[in-house]
Amino acid sequence: MSRTLLIAPAWLGQSGLWTLDAKGRRSAVDAEEIGLSEDLADRLEAWMDAFDAIYEEDAEARSHFPSEAEQRAWEAEGHAITAAVAAELGAGWSVSADLAGWQEMTKP
Repeated sequence: MSRTLLIAPAWLGQSGLWTLDAKGRRSAVDAEEIGLSEDLADRLEAWMDAFDAIYEEDAEARSHFPSEAEQRAWEAEGHAITAAVAAELGAGWSVSADLAGWQEMTKP
């Protein structure tokens, strides 16, 4: 049976990794729990640090990247990380990303 992993930034201090159960409920996991290499875990952490730097938990509507170009670069790295995670975990995993869901939470 295949496991499902979602890469989605949300909330400060989270890894950005979520397993999904059969009903689509998310459960936060970290890179070590699912067996990612240290290099990929470090890359994921740096990418999430970039998100944490712009995310204002107390005023979500103010959360945004300084420029559209920086947001596009962050999103491109997120897609590249998703592909790297899928390759590293292999066929036993279904890996996808939601790189825009956090913006829904930040709408005034």
